[in-house]
Amino acid sequence: MNTKKDFSLLNCISTGLLAYFFTIPVHEMFHALTLLAYGDGVLCYSASAVEDMKLVDFSTLSPFDRIMLGGGSASILNAIIGFVLFLIVLKVKMGPTVRVFMVQLTGTHLSCGIGYFMIGGLFGAGDWGIVFDHLADMPELITALRVVLSIIGCGGVVLIFFMLNYMSYYFIDDKAGKKEKIAVAAKLHLIMLIFGYGIGMIVTVLSPANESGALSLGLGALYNMMFVPFFWGFMFTGVMNVLPPKKSRFLYKLPAKPNWILFLVAVALILVDIIVLGPGIWFV
Repeated sequence: MNTKKDFSLLNCISTGLLAYFFTIPVHEMFHALTLLAYGDGVLCYSASAVEDMKLVDFSTLSPFDRIMLGGGSASILNAIIGFVLFLIVLKVKMGPTVRVFMVQLTGTHLSCGIGYFMIGGLFGAGDWGIVFDHLADMPELITALRVVLSIIGCGGVVLIFFMLNYMSYYFIDDKAGKKEKIAVAAKLHLIMLIFGYGIGMIVTVLSPANESGALSLGLGALYNMMFVPFFWGFMFTGVMNVLPPKKSRFLYKLPAKPNWILFLVAVALILVDIIVLGPGIWFV
């Protein structure tokens, strides 16, 4: 009789927290680095927004530079990183804990990048909403961008549903086993939806942008729609009858041995994200 306890949920929580930390604060870091690259300054770096010193005259910039500096660079980089990570997951051998982390990290980067395309295109909000403000004298370009972003965003988000489902089968032995599929899908994907919305709304409340009125709970809820692919990754894998890969991808079981050091590091980093980066780091 096997009496060993299964700590796979704890381990997936740990890797999920790390995946969040190495996506959303990194997204904001991309904004900060773009500002510095264009000769602007960072006034405040927080977990939900970066405030610049407004040292650059946008009217003198090309449309491309306005898009990059206005906020488009971060989601573009997230999308590129997400697709590169997906190729790594498919092609590179790694241990089960690292693969769980890589699957979740792939999903968060893709969701952040392509999800922001969708939000910007459909609602004119988020980072791309700021871009559109800086392109106000070019209405035709704004319209074209919104159409392109809507198509790429909506199509790309649906693609992520299938990509998350596909990556789940590295950990599913019995393709017809409903219980196993739901358990794997919940630990890999559903907890990422919970973290995305939960931590995202906490840092929204703490954000300097929320205090100034530039951000709100409603906008925070809208922006965190980018984590919706994880819900459908769970549904496609665990609940719905989406066809699994023809070739079995079962290579691992979810790591069941508790990794307490990983858990403590993950919790510590998320506390830094909430307590330090939530209110923001001011440079002036």
